[in-house]
Amino acid sequence: MSRLRVHVSLALTLMCVAALGCRARAQTTVIVFAAASLSEPFHALERAYEAEHPGVDVVLNLAGSQLLASQLVEGAPADVFASADVATLERVAAERSLEPGSRRAFAANRLVVVVPADADFDELEDLREPGLKVVLAGPEVPVGRYARAALDQLGLSEAVEANLVSNEDSVNGVLAKLELGEADAGLAYATDLRRSPSLRGIELPASVDVRARYELAVLADGPTPAQGLAFAAFVTGAKGQAVLREHGFTAVGEGEG
Repeated sequence: MSRLRVHVSLALTLMCVAALGCRARAQTTVIVFAAASLSEPFHALERAYEAEHPGVDVVLNLAGSQLLASQLVEGAPADVFASADVATLERVAAERSLEPGSRRAFAANRLVVVVPADADFDELEDLREPGLKVVLAGPEVPVGRYARAALDQLGLSEAVEANLVSNEDSVNGVLAKLELGEADAGLAYATDLRRSPSLRGIELPASVDVRARYELAVLADGPTPAQGLAFAAFVTGAKGQAVLREHGFTAVGEGEG
């Protein structure tokens, strides 16, 4: 009987060890800070990556790039930062150590004027109409900087500033104002229209030389930089790029010139 109890005890111990091992693997995480405009494709990338890497949990923090940068500069734990522009990533790189060679442009986007689907608004010159309520992201937000650069090239900066009713802290804020009927027009990324069926976009002329350039980097002082490098490689690899294309993003340099 004693020998039987030993075998049973050993079996239970091995089961516990196996269970703990599985639990430890399940708790392996990669923390990804990503721009709000990347919400849909990065949720898809999260699912695809976890399917290929059992036991790894991708934890997303999605917000305006400038808000994420502020968190990172103050020491927030993260493995990957995917920014909607170069300047915001530079801000983080000045304060946090990055994994050598991990910084890379991985996607591009274009701007459109966004209006409610049923709006009587067809031309960019309509942005000059007195009393039109325009919403933009703030000038410290990547999409806000892109928008102001585009409006400057179009000669519409003064007119839009006169009609500006709100500066939002992310592109999601711009869309929300339009969807709630609190604004008549705004500027956002073309990809944002995919998740806002009540809105439509008006294309900017090809002469406007403004395109969003997304860059990512792995933080060397993050909780699991090895996991960060693996996830970053997935995003910039063939499968990750296919996911981004499915959600309307383009490769860096595509459609330029």
